[in-house]
Amino acid sequence: MKRRRFLQMAGAGLGSALLGSNARAQQRGRGYRRPNILFIMSDDHTSQAIGCYGLRLSAYARTKNIDRIAAEGAILRNCFCTNSICVPSRASILTGQYGHLNGAKTLSGRLDPAADNVAKHLQAAGYQTAVVGKWHLKEQPAGFDYYNVLRGQGRYNDPILFEKGADWRTGGKTHPGHSTDVITDQALNWLEEGRDPNKPFALMCHFKAVHEPFYSHERYRTLYADQDLPEPEDLHWPESPRGKRFEGWPLKILAGRFQKNAQRYAPPKLDAEGRDAKAIRSATYQKFMKDYLRTVAGIDDNVGRLLNWVDQTGKARDTVVIYTADQGYFLGEHNLFDKRFMLEESLRMPFVIRYPRQIKPGTDVGDIILNIDFAELFLDFARAPIPKSMQGRSFRPSLRGRTPNDWRDAMYYHYWSHQKERPSHYGVRTKRYKLIYYYGLLRMGKRPEECWEFYDLKTDPREQTSQYDEPMHQDTIAQLRQRLAQLRTQYGDTTDPLSVAPS
Repeated sequence: MKRRRFLQMAGAGLGSALLGSNARAQQRGRGYRRPNILFIMSDDHTSQAIGCYGLRLSAYARTKNIDRIAAEGAILRNCFCTNSICVPSRASILTGQYGHLNGAKTLSGRLDPAADNVAKHLQAAGYQTAVVGKWHLKEQPAGFDYYNVLRGQGRYNDPILFEKGADWRTGGKTHPGHSTDVITDQALNWLEEGRDPNKPFALMCHFKAVHEPFYSHERYRTLYADQDLPEPEDLHWPESPRGKRFEGWPLKILAGRFQKNAQRYAPPKLDAEGRDAKAIRSATYQKFMKDYLRTVAGIDDNVGRLLNWVDQTGKARDTVVIYTADQGYFLGEHNLFDKRFMLEESLRMPFVIRYPRQIKPGTDVGDIILNIDFAELFLDFARAPIPKSMQGRSFRPSLRGRTPNDWRDAMYYHYWSHQKERPSHYGVRTKRYKLIYYYGLLRMGKRPEECWEFYDLKTDPREQTSQYDEPMHQDTIAQLRQRLAQLRTQYGDTTDPLSVAPS
């Protein structure tokens, strides 16, 4: 049976099952006030550029509204993606599954409308569902009563949005303005005029920002104009980061883009005339950071608009508000930009949440949380059944300071795409240690023992030097290799990845 036909039949069966489970869930939840869910997600907004995280650039980031969510609720310190690239992370958030199960392992992946997702379950539980902004999952959104989305990556200025009811391929409409403002406008329009006020709502508001080319609205262009932002200590490392098994994308690649494709980026153009390599790298970093943080400022202002709507309509106590991003991002650390790797800056997702009825202000959560847990959290708040096909787990007890005794003590990561500079890899991270296997290097003639990295995050939190070959760590590495094999089995990712064509 062809996969699409199978999914369609499964989806039909799901609908019938959900109607029955909805009635049972409502009976179990009698007397429980089901909250609205406002899920706000940006693209590539890394924790280093958010004030409440207290990291390298936190003091310079204009994120008072995002910080306010944390102050009035909870901040997650160890929230991680399972594959640090946009399409797979977004699919995992919606399905509660790793990419090898939901079909979105790489940027070319897609989420089949017939496949199960959290929005369908929320609908069946009586929620009115909507998604506005960046979708990026190729196929038409399913499970949403309303959508108005960027079909692909979209553009920063005058974005083209595709609204439910119009043709998915040709029915796009241009909306004048900067995409962050436009997406917020459309989200507020639906909240004020488009939804059924008699139902709880679940709205996903997805910003295109702060994705490259980090293009802010003109009103932010004077921010940081007279400042030099602090450089990471390893910005001027050699092109191949010290102790690493890969090359990655060093800042010289971004410098070339700034110069060759200047029209894509906000002015001013990078001035490299007469400068040596070190000076060019520093200048590239300054432009990169200022453009990035200016775009972040636009996100935060629009988060404030959404928070104001929630507060001014009297819905604050009955609304779960979440701010996150689809993955982290390198901001010059290791002399890198972009994401994809299992190193901390790329792996870590920001996540702050406010729900006054259940979460105490100032809650700080250190548990290991994954993006495959988000869907289960939503369904837990909705008192809806959590399907067995989802691989994560609701972390609502952790948000209330009641971490289950059997909560995970390690997480599994798998980046499937492969390039010479960014090889495919998988790995395991515990609270203290990280072991990464760059199996893609085998395609390039490396021996297996040349493909591993190991970090002690207690003694080397910035992962400056892999210690895989150090004798003192061999017992720990052997234990981590066993744990990695166990996690691969647990999540059903046991196919030899070298048997799959690289993408």
